[in-house]
Amino acid sequence: MEVWIQHYDCRLKAVSEPSLEQCLELLQSYDWESELSSYEQALEEGRDRCFPGLQLIDGDRILQVMPMRAGRAHYSYSCDHPLRLLAFLGASKTLSAWGVAPEYQSALIKDHFEGDQRKLVRTLIQLAPDDS
Repeated sequence: MEVWIQHYDCRLKAVSEPSLEQCLELLQSYDWESELSSYEQALEEGRDRCFPGLQLIDGDRILQVMPMRAGRAHYSYSCDHPLRLLAFLGASKTLSAWGVAPEYQSALIKDHFEGDQRKLVRTLIQLAPDDS
């Protein structure tokens, strides 16, 4: 598993020997508020920017956790192969859920660490907003 902190200015910082506990701690202790403020300032000034977050990469599976305010986060999960669970949705390779409450954080990251794609995808589908 590779883990990176993505800064607002697109710099990446590797997390050495990442563990589930270390990733959860980073999501709680890192100064995401400062990163979000810098991102917003870069947006206003028209500078290049990336949404700050934590990227968890395991082979072709990537979970991006992008903390927002009030403890919520945006989750984006992607993989290089279609997920059978999503075949009825056109075999999407990326799934996103916005504004996910903090109580789901541990379970989502644990599912990714354990390679439980089905559980991770099911949870994200349940948490994704209903646009209908």
